[in-house]
Amino acid sequence: MPAEGWDEPFFREWKAARALESNSALESSSSLESSRAPGALTPRTIGRSRARSRLAVTRLGLGSGPAGRGLPVPALLVVGSKGKGTAVAAASWALSSRAGLRVGTITSPPLRSNRERIRLDGRPLTPAQAGVLADRTAALLAALGPFDPAEGYLPPSGLFTLVGLAHLLEAGVQALVVEEGLGGLSDDVSLFDYDVVAATQIFPEHTDVLGGSLAAVAADLLGTITPATRAVIAHPAQPAEARERLAAQPAPVTEVQEEATIARTNLAVGLAAARALCEVRALTAPRPPQAHAPAQAQAPTPAQARAALSLPGRLSHHAHAGAEWIVDAAISPPGVRAALAHARAHLRPDFLVLAGFPDTKDVDACVDALGGREALFVGAGSDYLRYDRLAGRGAVLDTAQAVARAERTGRDVLTVGTMSFAGAVLTALDAPVGAWW
Repeated sequence: MPAEGWDEPFFREWKAARALESNSALESSSSLESSRAPGALTPRTIGRSRARSRLAVTRLGLGSGPAGRGLPVPALLVVGSKGKGTAVAAASWALSSRAGLRVGTITSPPLRSNRERIRLDGRPLTPAQAGVLADRTAALLAALGPFDPAEGYLPPSGLFTLVGLAHLLEAGVQALVVEEGLGGLSDDVSLFDYDVVAATQIFPEHTDVLGGSLAAVAADLLGTITPATRAVIAHPAQPAEARERLAAQPAPVTEVQEEATIARTNLAVGLAAARALCEVRALTAPRPPQAHAPAQAQAPTPAQARAALSLPGRLSHHAHAGAEWIVDAAISPPGVRAALAHARAHLRPDFLVLAGFPDTKDVDACVDALGGREALFVGAGSDYLRYDRLAGRGAVLDTAQAVARAERTGRDVLTVGTMSFAGAVLTALDAPVGAWW
């Protein structure tokens, strides 16, 4: 399969479902607004198929035990509304570089290529490996036959998870670190049991898909904790709805300490999850980075993890066109304020902001968090997201227009918004997004 468009099979059923919805909307335009999900361009009338995903699990030879939910190696899952990717990277790094394990990672969304979703010891798929997995996915879809719109489709995130797990297990990984794609119980990650479940901060994110309220979001994400889960790691800043769910879990829950920055707190979640996995499965515990460190030395710290990891899109710095750019995937008011404070400390005083907040986010609060700072508004992913609320604040540019305009000013730049926006900016800057360490 050619390198360009190699990932088409992963998106095939999702695109077909969206096309059917668009056609249906055109035929019955009177019901368009009432059935459209918040922030979506078309009504969401065709959902994800759990039954079809279970068939895919069987076809791929995944799932062990009486219920078919077991994974053959120690595994941890990371759920949450924000910070999951940072926690996943930290856990993967600790298990691989410090505990000496061969670690497979499933993460999403990617920044520049879907090859980033599946990683072995921090490195994304090679183009050759990606082509093989695309062919395998196409063969899987052919074996399952066409999907029935009444029953639902196989989502891209689910296919990357399932095919990715099969690939990593065949590659001989000794531990798995898995990030939920979109949701917990409603996502294909919930087809399996995990030794450890880690929860980053939970807030009203993707309510159109996960149930319409913060309580529903918390129930969906934390529903991935099962009787087989032996330890739960939690971000310290959880809403009451999440705390209530966590308190009811039979597995012991460990809340990490809040660190000096949002990013370091998420790193702490990942490091704690790695330590917990080592403890419950009697693996080699993560070591400090010094080779001569005594056995009783403490585990790696968030500061050490941050120094070791390359995390584009998480307050990452990039020299571009004679200016300094900071790219951050901040999509909550606290995240935006933290990014702004970081930029004030590192950029020239007249820096410009590029902000991309779709209607699925708390747009007004995020814009207000900029404190009146001069900003260009950007509509990344406008083929599947709406930016009506941002447009109420000013003109919404596409990413190429915004980057070009910022370049012409010669000023330093801070970009905040979704991961897809961060990825679009990193692509425009031609920034490396490969190995995590």
